[in-house]
Amino acid sequence: MRVQISRRALSILTILVLLAAAVASHAAATPAPGASFRIPFDFVIAGKTLPAGEYVVERSTNFSASGLSIRSVERNAGVYVLTAALESGERASDSKLVFNRYQDRYFLSEFWTAGQTSGRKLIKSGEERAVEREAARGAAQPARVAVVASQQK
Repeated sequence: MRVQISRRALSILTILVLLAAAVASHAAATPAPGASFRIPFDFVIAGKTLPAGEYVVERSTNFSASGLSIRSVERNAGVYVLTAALESGERASDSKLVFNRYQDRYFLSEFWTAGQTSGRKLIKSGEERAVEREAARGAAQPARVAVVASQQK
């Protein structure tokens, strides 16, 4: 009987250690909670045009990095978007947003967190693809514009 109690105790202890390791690895893989950005131009995200201003970008849940929340600090405006993972060979020195610019229209394209080798990429909307095709017909080259975080949250 004493051997069975020891086996049960060992099983419980093993489960607790594995659970603690899973929680610790999840915490280590969790990117910084968010960053503030002063965006000096109107921009399009998920089919909505948001005005220039101060925005906070952060994960929309603690359980998944795929959802991002972009919300205005100054007005009642914001968007939740799904993203895909991006990888880089080196760590980002700053948190930044990357926009695709077609003449005077800016579309949010990427989000990078300082200290991370991975970022998040937004899927191009139908509107952005149409603007991109139109620009290509006119031989206009799209530009990539980065806005660095004004402060970490």
